[in-house]
Amino acid sequence: MSLKHVKNKNETTVFEAGHSWHWPAVYATIIALVIFSAVYPASDPDLYIMLASGRYVAQTGHAPTIDLWSHTAYGQPWPFHEWLSSLLFYGLYLFGGINGIILFKALALSMAFFLGLQVMRLRGASPFIALLTSSLALLLLNHAFAERIQVISFVFFVLSLYLLELFRSGRIKKEVFFLSTAGMFIIWANMHLGYIIGLGLYGLVLMDGMFIGFTKKSWDFLKWSTAAFVLALLATGLTPYGFSLTVDSLKVFVEPASKAFDVFIVQSVLEYQPLLSPGFSREPFVIFGLIWIGFSGLGLMLNARRVRISEWVLFIVFIWQTYLATRYLWFLAWLSFPFTAVNWQGAGEAILLKCKMQNAKCKKHENAALIGLIVAVFIGAAMFQRSGEHLWQRFRLGWRPRMNSERGVQFLKQHRGESRVFNDFDIGSYLLWHQVPVFVDGRVLPYKNTQVLQDQFKIFGGQLQLLDKYQIDWIFLPYSLTGQVAQFEMFNRYLIDSKNWALVFWDDACLIYVRNSEKYRDLIKTYGMVVNPALPDLNLSPEIFLKEMEAKAQEDPKARMPYVLAGNYYFNRNLPDQAEKQFTIALQNDPTNGILYNNLGNVYLRQGKIDQAIAAYKQAVKYDVNLGLTYCNWGYVLETQGKIREAEKLYITAAKVSVGDAWPYNRLGLIEEKRGNRYKAMEYWRQGARLDPNSEAAQNLKKFSGGY
Repeated sequence: MSLKHVKNKNETTVFEAGHSWHWPAVYATIIALVIFSAVYPASDPDLYIMLASGRYVAQTGHAPTIDLWSHTAYGQPWPFHEWLSSLLFYGLYLFGGINGIILFKALALSMAFFLGLQVMRLRGASPFIALLTSSLALLLLNHAFAERIQVISFVFFVLSLYLLELFRSGRIKKEVFFLSTAGMFIIWANMHLGYIIGLGLYGLVLMDGMFIGFTKKSWDFLKWSTAAFVLALLATGLTPYGFSLTVDSLKVFVEPASKAFDVFIVQSVLEYQPLLSPGFSREPFVIFGLIWIGFSGLGLMLNARRVRISEWVLFIVFIWQTYLATRYLWFLAWLSFPFTAVNWQGAGEAILLKCKMQNAKCKKHENAALIGLIVAVFIGAAMFQRSGEHLWQRFRLGWRPRMNSERGVQFLKQHRGESRVFNDFDIGSYLLWHQVPVFVDGRVLPYKNTQVLQDQFKIFGGQLQLLDKYQIDWIFLPYSLTGQVAQFEMFNRYLIDSKNWALVFWDDACLIYVRNSEKYRDLIKTYGMVVNPALPDLNLSPEIFLKEMEAKAQEDPKARMPYVLAGNYYFNRNLPDQAEKQFTIALQNDPTNGILYNNLGNVYLRQGKIDQAIAAYKQAVKYDVNLGLTYCNWGYVLETQGKIREAEKLYITAAKVSVGDAWPYNRLGLIEEKRGNRYKAMEYWRQGARLDPNSEAAQNLKKFSGGY
């Protein structure tokens, strides 16, 4: 074993230790895990924006400046800060298809972790601590391994830390450091807005420079780090939009209109919700995120005397940002995992040094410990992949099955002519890729000076007259996330009850409505659907209902929805055996669908197979942790068995993940009423009544209070 003292300029002494094979083994282990975690079918809807944008840049030879793709914000300013990375993604797609993008993503993430390990090594972390810390970080960060442009910023985050560490320790010439900094920020500013955080990293180093200057009376570090920060700032102006991207980012803090729009986005888009908000309450990455925050924070405190001021500020700022908006959790982990290893190394340095003094005795223990940790990490990774978390994240390529409807888009393009389409936020990207003008999409900036985003939420809330304002003739509606089923069903109820819209297409991924007018009379006559999968009428005759399901199954032999609806139909008619057959076929086509296991559990329950029903409910929430109706069903079974406290916990979980569902509040109220806690029962029913005035919770509230 070798032990080498390294003196960092303006820093304390650190140690670089390890047998010759230790670090290569750590690099190989982490990179292998990253690749296996990152190579899975593409599933991020924003990818289509990148491909459509890259296609535009390739075809026109310049970056866009105004919106040309929507029918609601056409001509509005659109400084597209990701033009270069979109061009890169489009090129990868042309030469390697979606697999080219997936493999590039895996390589980029591997580079980011490699650079993080380099930082740890430069600062004296042992291979054992580096492997442990990187594995814990990977447990969290693999949930952010989607094929999005942000992976490029992840690389640049850690590259910034690496360059700054080389500069701090005097391992790189100033000329090389400045040239590398300028080149990095020129590329970064044209690829992703994350460069703003990179500027922040360079700015934080100035704090360390000031501290060194005041405590050691040496101002060289501050002088050169200031020069690097100014150079980085100047480099970000070399974009098609000059410094406007940086200025617009800062306007959020000073301009009232920008502040108001930012607040609206934060309140409306799921990834901007607080870390502990109901929408994320059951997501595994929240648990892993809290573990990481605790692990990293404890390392900071244990090594407090050696922690740089910049690292304290960085950690505190991003903890606060993560508390306000969940998306910053990934940034926190990427920026903190290298120095977290250093802090834990410092915390255990005395013990490690004592062990190193017993060189001969300790050599075998160190080898065994590292080998044992590597084996444990691989076993843990295998168990994690089998646990059901992000089940599609197996080592496979291609697109995630049934993510979007190719057939639905082709139907729309064939029949809509020049008519306008209403769509939700996520599916807009897919429509852009297919060159369908959209109502709204994930670009956000073109809609900043309009009321489009605000009106979209009003339309989903039932203000259908706004569809007339925008001259909408078509509605392209993907199925909802499981935590938003109640809102999805309510919107479809608005459309059906209005009598102004007719369903003309549906499959496993979407529904398409057309305006019920003379203009589309022939189209509706030809393609009009009797069964609406969002709100199926299970009282229709078998000749009508099941015939349509058979026709849909013939259209797409791998479809899931026709069998789901047929199973629900049989279940409603108290024919559980036939329902079981339909759900089993559906599961063969979609074996990781939580809703199907929920429905199968209901069948088992009606057949009197209580244990099988509970097992099916467990499978359902294993595959979809936000499946509120399953927690309700499971809880009801336990309630009938007298397991009240266990049932209560499941109802509480259901209330958290299904924020628009009144049913769990009704059951919680009934439990409290039976306990004699009338006041608490009324509070639960009141919450349910607010969500749905026609619910059982509202009825019980009226029954026991005479109104609300």
